Amino acid sequence: MSGFPRSLLRPGGYLSVPYALLGTALTLPAFPFALVVVLIPGPPQLHFVLALAVVALVLGLAGLAGPTRRFGVAVANAMLGTDLPSPGRARPAWPDRLRSAAWLVLHGALGGLLLMVEGMLLLGVLMPVMWLNGDQGQFSFFGATTDAGPWTVPVALVMLVAALLLAAAATRGFRAGAAALLGPSAAERAALAERRAAVLAQRNRLARELHDSIGHTLTTSTLHAAAAAELVEADPAQVRRALGTIEEASRSALEDLDHVLGLLREEPAAKEPTRTLTEVDVLAVRAREAGLDVRLAVTGPVAVLPAAVSREGYRIVQEGLTNALRHAGPGGVDVRVEARPDHLEIAVVNTLAGAGPRPGRRGLAGLAERVEALRGELEAGPDGERWRLSATIPLRAGA
Repeated sequence: MSGFPRSLLRPGGYLSVPYALLGTALTLPAFPFALVVVLIPGPPQLHFVLALAVVALVLGLAGLAGPTRRFGVAVANAMLGTDLPSPGRARPAWPDRLRSAAWLVLHGALGGLLLMVEGMLLLGVLMPVMWLNGDQGQFSFFGATTDAGPWTVPVALVMLVAALLLAAAATRGFRAGAAALLGPSAAERAALAERRAAVLAQRNRLARELHDSIGHTLTTSTLHAAAAAELVEADPAQVRRALGTIEEASRSALEDLDHVLGLLREEPAAKEPTRTLTEVDVLAVRAREAGLDVRLAVTGPVAVLPAAVSREGYRIVQEGLTNALRHAGPGGVDVRVEARPDHLEIAVVNTLAGAGPRPGRRGLAGLAERVEALRGELEAGPDGERWRLSATIPLRAGA
């Protein structure tokens, strides 16, 4: 059993009835406007048709409002179980407004019609009750008159099944109509895709920030803690320096973490930490205290670099030193930062250890994306007996 027959066995298959009740209720504020038709000379039939036209016109005008579309989508999702995306707070285009107006009119008209037919069918279910209570009245069907009797039982069952079938069919019809008239247009789908892409890009950026900051902090803290454990009795002063470095690095990582969590929760967060190439010497000091022989060379006016370039440059050096702490062989690590008039050059070079380096793929992939976003180039790989991480980032649009 699937599709339409299956909906007869689920309570959700009859959601059309409360949805129709709401549609009928939405038409009530429009009826006072229909009273003006009594001023027009003519037969009652004409007044009835004109009154319905006025009600439809008022509903259509109300459907042109932007909030009406958002309300229609929310109600369809809540009462019909649809999964229509919210149109957001942006002003809908006129084609979308017209679709919303058409759906509001259909919602009211079809809802009233469904309730009327359902009422007639369910009244037929009461015929056996009247007969069993001894009522020997007569029933009229399309001009024919017949007495009450046992025949009312099967007729009532047929009418009950018809009422259930109609309600289930109306539920599916309302869902299809809502999807067609309240569903996103091509422009809305494009805007929704852009919003989703922006969210994914933001999440990827935050993931890279956490990887760079927390990964570097954990690596340096682990090495400092191991060194402190070996020197706890022999060199207390060195232990204190190691603990101080761990404290400073942890505080910096907590600031980054607080900022990222604030963005994820969409809450006011602490001011975004600014890690730029002006602080690259702090990275070198931490790496030296963790046991690396870091030779840092900074040339050029790094303090006046564009903020985005300086931040990404800091992360490049941080990732290079983190990988060197994890995988470098014996020997020094050369870090070169050179700010030229038209571009920034960064290189982190260290010796290979054993079978070769095992740098974090996620870290290097994240760096490549960042550098590419700035129209730069990043290279990472063996260079003879050393591992080289280098990046070149242009500083001018035409570079």
